[in-house]
This record gives sequence, structure tokens and C-alpha cells, in this order.
Amino acid sequence: MKKSITSASILLLSSLAMTTQAEVESGVYLGVNSNTSLSGTYKAEYENSGFTSESESDIDTTGASLFIGYRSSRNNRFQLSFSSIDIDYEGGGSDEAVGTDLDWQFVYGESTVQPYWGLGFGLYTLEDTADLFTSGDDLKGVSFQLAAGAKFDLHEHFELDASYHIKSIAWQEIEVLSGDTLNLSHTFSYINLGAAIKF
Repeated sequence: MKKSITSASILLLSSLAMTTQAEVESGVYLGVNSNTSLSGTYKAEYENSGFTSESESDIDTTGASLFIGYRSSRNNRFQLSFSSIDIDYEGGGSDEAVGTDLDWQFVYGESTVQPYWGLGFGLYTLEDTADLFTSGDDLKGVSFQLAAGAKFDLHEHFELDASYHIKSIAWQEIEVLSGDTLNLSHTFSYINLGAAIKF
């Protein structure tokens, strides 16, 4: 079921990318984002001598980012974001993940409200985890994200953004004991509000 939904989504997004888009003035833009999760899951997978066990728990996240991007003449966006995410666990405790995201956004129309979809990936660090592992380094991870939303073109040099995102961060494999490994991941969906100044 998940594979068929993913395949259908990729096909739909590919077809949307080929449709006619508006001609706009290209240029650089700067902005800020703020977001809060709708749902989220923390997953831990432990492997011991070929035996695998998994555990999951719910999470809530809040985040903020600063971004810089480039807008092409077809209104497509290439965006670099510097993000911080606070993670609260259902059973108590919290973490902070900081990282850099690289996203592509495909924006449609010339009216005030311009729908868009996007995808991207990122590199993240789970802060203050170095003492928990023998490597002595904070845990590193790779993210993948999808987005759908709308740009609100309020002025020649100013726009707002309202969007829905899904992000998954897979953390590097941890060696717990000789031959035993632990894999962690955070997956969450969130509503994002942003504002940008266009140059």
C-alpha cells in the first residue's frame, strides 16, 4: 500500500513539474520560517546477532529556520535553510536537532495566491549526544522532506508562505556492543508559516 501511494505521488509530482508555469522576474530572496508538528514518531531499531527488535513513541516538534534562495524566471525556487528543531518525547525528555536543508520548490500561477510543491534533503546533528556514544561525536543524520503549500505574493518585494511538510531524519548507525547496532529515526509532519523579502 505504501509503495503504491509513493509511486502515485511521484508520478503526480512529475506531471505537475512539466505543466506551464508563470514567467516572473528572477532574483534572490531571504526569509524566516516557523513550524509546529501535527504528528510525529521516534523509532529505535536494535539488532543483536541477527535478531531485530523495534520500539516507537510519539513526538512533538517545533522549529525555526533562516533561509536564502534563488527564484528562476519560471518561479521555481532553489532554497538553502539553516534549521533548528526542538523534539519533545511522549514519555518525557527532549532533544534538539540542528541542520542545513536544501530544497527545490515548484511554484505555479501569477495571482496573489500561488500553489507550490517541493522536495529536498538535509544534513542534521542531534545536539549534546557526544557523551552517549564511544565515538565522542554528536549523532549525525540525513533528512528527506516533501512539501505542499502556497505563496502569498503581497508585494513586489514581499511574500508569505503557508505549507504542509513531511520530514524524516535517519541517524547514523550506532554500535552499542561488539556486533550490536542501534538505528534511530525521527519522522514528523508539520505546518509551516514563513515570510520572505525578494530582491
